[in-house]
Amino acid sequence: MANLPYRQVHLDFHTSEHMPSVGSRFSKANFIEALKVGHINSITVFSKCHHGWAYHPTKVNRQHPGLEFDLLGAQLDACREAGVRAEVYLSAGFDEKFAREHTECLRTNKDGWRGSFLKAGYHRLCFGTPYLDQLCAEVEEVLQVYGDKFDGLFLDIVGIQPCYCQYCLDGMRKMGLDPEKDADARAYAKHIYLRYTDRIAALAAKYRPGMPIIHNDGGAIFQGRDIASCNTGHLELESLPTGGWGYDHFPRAAAYARTLGKEFLGMTGKFHRSWGEFGGYKHPNALRYEAALANACGARCSVGDQLHPDGEADISTYRMIGHAYEAVEAREPWLVDAVNVADVGLIAGETCKLPYADGKYQQDIGANRMMLETHYLYDVIDFEADLSAYRMLVLPDNITIDADRRAKLDAYLAQGGKLLLTGKSGTDETGAFAFDFGVTFGGAGQYKPAYLRPDFFLWPNGRTDYVMYETNYDAVPTEAFSGQILAERVDPYFNRSAEHFCSHRHTPYDRNKSAPAVFATEQIAYIAWDIFAEYAEEGAIHLRSLFKAVADMLLTGEGMSLNTDLPSCGVTSLWRQGERLVHHLVYAIPKRRGNGIEVIEDLPTVHNIMSVVRVPKAPTRVYLAPEGTELPFEYAGGCVSYTLPELTCSALVVIE
Repeated sequence: MANLPYRQVHLDFHTSEHMPSVGSRFSKANFIEALKVGHINSITVFSKCHHGWAYHPTKVNRQHPGLEFDLLGAQLDACREAGVRAEVYLSAGFDEKFAREHTECLRTNKDGWRGSFLKAGYHRLCFGTPYLDQLCAEVEEVLQVYGDKFDGLFLDIVGIQPCYCQYCLDGMRKMGLDPEKDADARAYAKHIYLRYTDRIAALAAKYRPGMPIIHNDGGAIFQGRDIASCNTGHLELESLPTGGWGYDHFPRAAAYARTLGKEFLGMTGKFHRSWGEFGGYKHPNALRYEAALANACGARCSVGDQLHPDGEADISTYRMIGHAYEAVEAREPWLVDAVNVADVGLIAGETCKLPYADGKYQQDIGANRMMLETHYLYDVIDFEADLSAYRMLVLPDNITIDADRRAKLDAYLAQGGKLLLTGKSGTDETGAFAFDFGVTFGGAGQYKPAYLRPDFFLWPNGRTDYVMYETNYDAVPTEAFSGQILAERVDPYFNRSAEHFCSHRHTPYDRNKSAPAVFATEQIAYIAWDIFAEYAEEGAIHLRSLFKAVADMLLTGEGMSLNTDLPSCGVTSLWRQGERLVHHLVYAIPKRRGNGIEVIEDLPTVHNIMSVVRVPKAPTRVYLAPEGTELPFEYAGGCVSYTLPELTCSALVVIE
């Protein structure tokens, strides 16, 4: 859908059959008041929930036993009267009513486990079973009866995961696949997923051609462009910071989503914790920040709420949402049809489907944090992206190179592009570097941890020996090496063991045991450590400083599109909107409370933030939007410089 609304609410309504008087306090007036107080112009309402019940009359399912009227129809009528776009939600992967009645349709692990019915919670159903026919009948009924009243279909709890139920085992064998082989099971799971999305798409095309369909799986965009494209119209990125995702997750997902050619929104929640928390509220300042962050990352906004079973909207929730959405609404003229400006392409392991230990993409997480904190303008990309659009590519820690990737990177280098490699990145199937830049790769180093000794002042502590906990690698310059050796690795006296140990943590460095470890040529730089995974785990400042120093050296003379002294906790981005540039600055300091929950309460003001932006010609004015406040500026050497006197939460600086 072109011009997707910016201010959405995802209205959860997972309601047990044990709840009485469902919808008894619903009123059109209350519902419309909530929409208006919340400055909402799009909302997701429920046809079927995780418990499996329908919230409208149905011939193919069963209406919730505690509901006595057409709640979905009443909500859709209210949306139409209020001029608010509506999406209709159906729980796809969860249907607890169906699961209890058809245990043969449950998704089954390789060891036969399907989940316990002795614990509270939902059970995942398999789309390779007859359950898919039931789901499609429910989708078709909603499209038939209500199709002219809503503008998007949201199907939840989907995704590609191998299943070993009898239906899937039989299906694999009929296709000549071996269920014992994980790759075959994965291939069949993808086949089943695409069969499911094809059937849903065919139903939508029959009744509402062009209707956006959202298949919600938090990691779907990283499963491949073909899987992401099953979401027609736009993408919705579920990322509740307090629900375990954290505040770094959404910027990383958005940085990849914005390269896929679709509009997308960022879905956070109003909850202190996560979904289904009745009576849980985050601080209004947190929603204000999260909405501004979504916009800075190129996203529309969606806030998750849970409607009380009696159907009465909690107006206090919508006041809180309105506190954030009022600001978004005022800024929309400077958001629509803007194109992201990016100097750096971060080729993430997740986009390349590379395996990570314990399923954790620590390298990607650490690299994304460094990008945010150093304020490089970047996208997260895959090898299908237009590499020529970026001045520098970063390959974090383990991006290995096959023939196809080498051909693309060779072409990129031939046109003057820059590569920053770390760890095993840049090596091929033989274990050697795929690119000839005068350095020989020698595999993992003997000692762990080892130490970094920079040959320059490393901010903020200078030239000294810094502990590096992650794996290091041997790398030797050849006689043909014509670049600079920027730092050395200093090894400890010995590895720590029961027989040999020193002090509390690890062995100190032996000043006489050193070897080259950080190299930079005109186009390729290499850091012989897994620094991005280590930054995700340790967060030591020297890791980020090393990355920035090497990246800045690679990009000398290139001229970055943006430089700013916004503090490291801030997030910044630059967007081109017609003849103007829009510079986003967002600032808050998340704090951990309770059992690892990240919260935002205070919005401290920072002062006198100086920025320099490369522009094609001298600006006519620089101002704050939507306030219209003029900012003094200087123009020289193809750059405009200005100082933002103060920043509380967020600001948009417009360069006309």
